[in-house]
Amino acid sequence: MIVLAPLLISLVLSLVLTPLVRGWVIRAGILDRPVARSSHSKPIPTCGGFAIFISFWVAALAMNWPPREVTLGILGGSLILLVICFIDDWRGLDPLPRLGAQIGIAGLTYWWGVRVIGFTNPLSSFIGPEYLFLGYWSAPVTIIWIVFIINAVNWLDGIDGLAAGISGIGALTLAAVAVFSGKVEIAIAAAALAGSAFGFLRSNFSPARVFMGDVGAMFLGYILACLAVMGAVKGPTALVLVVPVLVLGLPIYDSAATILKRLLAGRPIYKPDRAHLHHQLMDKGLSVRETVLLMYGITGLLCMLALGVWVR
Repeated sequence: MIVLAPLLISLVLSLVLTPLVRGWVIRAGILDRPVARSSHSKPIPTCGGFAIFISFWVAALAMNWPPREVTLGILGGSLILLVICFIDDWRGLDPLPRLGAQIGIAGLTYWWGVRVIGFTNPLSSFIGPEYLFLGYWSAPVTIIWIVFIINAVNWLDGIDGLAAGISGIGALTLAAVAVFSGKVEIAIAAAALAGSAFGFLRSNFSPARVFMGDVGAMFLGYILACLAVMGAVKGPTALVLVVPVLVLGLPIYDSAATILKRLLAGRPIYKPDRAHLHHQLMDKGLSVRETVLLMYGITGLLCMLALGVWVR
C-alpha cells in the first residue's frame, strides 16, 4: 500500500529522534514550567516537536522526490513557522506578533498554490449550482482556514498526548481519502504526518516525558490545514471542506466554543484559561488519560463519519 512506507519511515524516525531532542532541550534548559491551568506539576522539557518536523519532512520528501513547487512552498512556510514557534517556546512572544506571523505564512502558502477555490453547495437541490466558486474570496478564506487550524491544534496541546493523537488520527483519515481520490502525493504526506505524530506519542502520552510545544502543535496544525485543502477532493463536485471539517471537527469545535465563551465573558480570545473541552472534562473528574482516550474516540467517530460522507 502506497501509504505504508512513509508511515513506517516517519514512525521509526520519530521514535528515534524524540528522545534525542528531549535530551537536547533538557541540556538547553527549555522547560515548560507549570502554571495554574497546567495538568503537570513539575517542569517538563518542551520543543519535542522538532522530532515531528524532521520525521515528517524526511519521509514526505523521500517518498515524493523530486518535490513539486507547492511542496517546496509548504516546506518554506513550515520552516518560517518553526523558527517563530521556537522563539515563542524559548523566550515567549506576544499574541499579536505571533498572529501576524501566522497570517503572513498563510498568505505565502496561498501564493504558493494551497487554495480553497470553492465548496459544495449544500442547498443545491433547492437553489444555486452544486459547486460555488469563491473568486476573490479564495485568498481570505484560505488564510483564515490555515490560521484557524494552526491555533485549533495548538490549543488542543493542553494535556499529555491529546494534540499528537488527534492529529495522527486525522492525518490517517486524510491519507485514506487521498488514496481513494487518486492523490498519491497527498496520501504519502498525510501518512508521513500520522507516523511522525504517533511516534512522538510514545514519549508524550500521560505521563508525558516531553512536550511538543508550539514547535510541534502549530506545525501539525499547519500541515493538516494544507493537506485538508489539497487532499479532500473527489471530483468537480467534491465535498470540499465537508470532509476536512469533520476530520478536524473536535479541534474546530473546541476552538470555536472557547472563543465564543471568552467573547461572552468579555475576555481577550488569546488569553489562556481553562475553557477548553479537555479542561472541562477533567474538572468533571476524568483523569488525563480518560479525557484523552474519550477525545480520541470522538475524533475516531467523526473520521468514520467523514469517510462515510465521502464514499456516499
